[in-house]
Amino acid sequence: MKYTLKYFSFTKNETKVLLFIIIVLIAGFSVKYIKYLSANTNNSTYDYTKTEDMFKKLSRGSLNNITKDSTEINGDNKIKQKLQTAEDSLKSKERKKSKKEEKLKPKSININTATKEILITLPGVGESTAEKIIKYRETHNGFKKIENIMKVKGIGKKKFEKLKDYIFVE
Repeated sequence: MKYTLKYFSFTKNETKVLLFIIIVLIAGFSVKYIKYLSANTNNSTYDYTKTEDMFKKLSRGSLNNITKDSTEINGDNKIKQKLQTAEDSLKSKERKKSKKEEKLKPKSININTATKEILITLPGVGESTAEKIIKYRETHNGFKKIENIMKVKGIGKKKFEKLKDYIFVE
């Protein structure tokens, strides 16, 4: 080792630092190896078949079968309640109608002739958006089709999805 260190021409302090780093690395790898060995010698195995079956059923979307199986496995209703709330939240994600939408009839507003007050009755349309619609139709000689309303600033795909059932063009 002395010959190797002389070959690289390290100073005494550099040699001490280098040896310290080597010792720390060896100690660190030894601790990691011992932990690895002790973790692998633990022969307790877990039976994943039940959880795997539940995962497969969940991924297929059969919530009714899951609730039955989960209550059989765990013996409590907490999982059944959680799955029921998940199912309810999926159903509630279906688009609900706003108060404005409940008052409107399908295909009842011609966006080429409607006044500002009438446009405001549309879902998601306020005063400023109604003004933008009127300004756009005046500068572009009206709308050719209802999809053109998305060219108005502030009306994107989501807002158009809310509007399309209530507007038409003549």
